[in-house]
Amino acid sequence: MPDSQPASVHRAIFLSYASQDAEAARRICESLRSGGAEVWFDADGGLEHGDEWDAKIRRQIKECVLFIPIISANTQARSEGYFRLEWELAAERAMSIASGVIFILPVVIDDTREPDALVPDRFRKVQWTRLPGGGVSPEAQARLLKIWSHRTGALPRDAARSGGAESQPPSSLLPTGAVQPRHKVHALIAVATLSLAGVVAWLLAGRNSRAMPRSVAGSGESAIRVPTAPVAPLSGARQLVGKARTLFDALDGTRDDYALASDYLKRAVEKDGDDAEVWAAVAQLDSLYAVRGWDLSDARRDSARSAAQRALRLDPQSSEVQLAQAGLLRNTGSEGTEKEKLLRQLRQKRPADQRILRMLATTVGRLGRIDEACALDDESAALPGGDPLALYSKSQNLWFVGRTAEADAAMRAAIAQKPFAGALLMSVWYQTVLHGDLAGAEATLDRIPAAELEEDRGAYFAFYVDYLRRDVDKAIARLRAVPRDWLNDSWYRGPRNRLIGDALHLGGREDAAVAMWRAALKLVEERLAAAPTNNNLLYNRTVLLASLGEREEAQRQFSLLLQMTGVDPAGASPVPVSATSVCVSLGRKAEAIQQIAIGLKHQRHAVDYTAATLRLDPEWDPLRGEPAFAQLIAEAQAQEKSDAALLAK
Repeated sequence: MPDSQPASVHRAIFLSYASQDAEAARRICESLRSGGAEVWFDADGGLEHGDEWDAKIRRQIKECVLFIPIISANTQARSEGYFRLEWELAAERAMSIASGVIFILPVVIDDTREPDALVPDRFRKVQWTRLPGGGVSPEAQARLLKIWSHRTGALPRDAARSGGAESQPPSSLLPTGAVQPRHKVHALIAVATLSLAGVVAWLLAGRNSRAMPRSVAGSGESAIRVPTAPVAPLSGARQLVGKARTLFDALDGTRDDYALASDYLKRAVEKDGDDAEVWAAVAQLDSLYAVRGWDLSDARRDSARSAAQRALRLDPQSSEVQLAQAGLLRNTGSEGTEKEKLLRQLRQKRPADQRILRMLATTVGRLGRIDEACALDDESAALPGGDPLALYSKSQNLWFVGRTAEADAAMRAAIAQKPFAGALLMSVWYQTVLHGDLAGAEATLDRIPAAELEEDRGAYFAFYVDYLRRDVDKAIARLRAVPRDWLNDSWYRGPRNRLIGDALHLGGREDAAVAMWRAALKLVEERLAAAPTNNNLLYNRTVLLASLGEREEAQRQFSLLLQMTGVDPAGASPVPVSATSVCVSLGRKAEAIQQIAIGLKHQRHAVDYTAATLRLDPEWDPLRGEPAFAQLIAEAQAQEKSDAALLAK
């Protein structure tokens, strides 16, 4: 276990080394601690101590702010050792940290050459430091402490006494660069998407602005501010916060808008690091990066929590700060209960604050009280000026419990109040999967700004419409407009080239399709090297292997994936659509048809299957000659007509 000084969560440096290098590691530890840094240091050098110790080390690697692997001839000589597991865990975590954010800092304590070092590939992507024998020069100490301070927002004690500690912004203020159905949503996505809704209600709190915030999936809690009485002239820091809010409050804010907002908030912190409102805005923007899917790293989420906690220390009575704190609590379990209690107290103080109403609606919805959630969203939407985001949130809540016709109606109502890009995109999805209205979906896409269609969700939805229309060239063009090789949205998480390959295959361009699939497989396997148990990566690998005709390896990978996830494709319970699509790829048609039949009987079937997608999606083309599949489409159509008739009553 770590010795000596206790470390604060998300502020410590983790030292990882072979037991033979304990003395050098201790020297590094003492140097860092003498400069004010917090260090997790296992005095026993990575020896096995049992399950409890193992769990603690894993937790520390997950929570540390910097990871320093100590590389030497001793680590080179050992092909096995607990430090190697620590290194792999750190490399896996680094995959989810934004590009440009420092997490791993390899240190070499002898003449071991970097090209020869036996380390995870992730270690080679960052700058190495040489500290012979563990001796830390003043220059090296200063560099390491500077990196630590930027990651934590805290400076070493000497600097703090000189007034620098509070002025340092977290690194996330600087701009930064699941097993998924083949082309559809499934039950696991519902959890992932709705979990995002809980962080948004408190995000956009500009006191003098009525600008509506950017809407995204699950963003039913974003802000429409209630006007306040005139206030005294704003400080320089508050003016910068106002400029930042103007950017990230915008319904159609872009990545560039967010980067500029980050710059404004960085300057606001530098002007007044003791203003709780400034830190609340920092937390809000950090959380929006995650909600938009632009930065899902632990570092970004940790920065949001750190900023909100600092705001709470500065002004615990502020309603804005309390709302920010509520936004960080989960919407389920004991945290959900605590969150609901806090929000109801805030609602008494601000009964017409739409952010509070939306956040409360999302919370009670996640606690299983959907009708109560819908009533709260309707209450917010009925306030002067309306609230399209409340109706958007209502639609999403209804969709993921299977009340799809009501969800469709709520989204239309949201667009009637304000046709913002997020609602238009979801309308595209409903037009496509609920109604099979591809022409209508295409027309709605034409109303959405081009920049939005270059984001991951916009590009995927646009691709899917054209893929179902079997317009191969247009579908491919939609994806090529995205300047990233990996889409990371809750509707599709995977390599862009996998989808391009699917479209090329649909168009009969087999050689080009194979080239795209192989490029996608290479990217997946590179990521798997750092995260070998990631279910989404394993699913992507399985699908790509099957697409490339490597059936035996795909079958082996599929069996492993089913074992890891506990899914039984031959069972009587609904399975993720991803499992069904793999069965189709592997020629296991009877299993696939059985799974679809089971899925259609589930209340939430439209999240996975609709008559439109079964009828139109090329993914199901191998089943079209099967009479049982045709019967399933007919049954789905009849059920949807019946549901619509019941709703009309």
